Amino acid sequence: MITLENISTGEVFEGQEIEYFVDDETLIGEVYLDGDLIYQALDVMNDNQLDHALKTEFKVLEEASDIFSDFNE
Repeated sequence: MITLENISTGEVFEGQEIEYFVDDETLIGEVYLDGDLIYQALDVMNDNQLDHALKTEFKVLEEASDIFSDFNE
């Protein structure tokens, strides 16, 4: 589970998969959480710059997968 909290607004997003997309022509970076666009940044050239920009706007919390969840069912 991935939880993203917007530092400015307090808005919280939760999901399972985070994806980064950088358009090489426009230099616009987009971050998707479970396929939903949650963040855009201008003037980024790669995933590392986009990740850094995301972390200046959001608190990112990632929980490790519960390897024992299958045993509790």
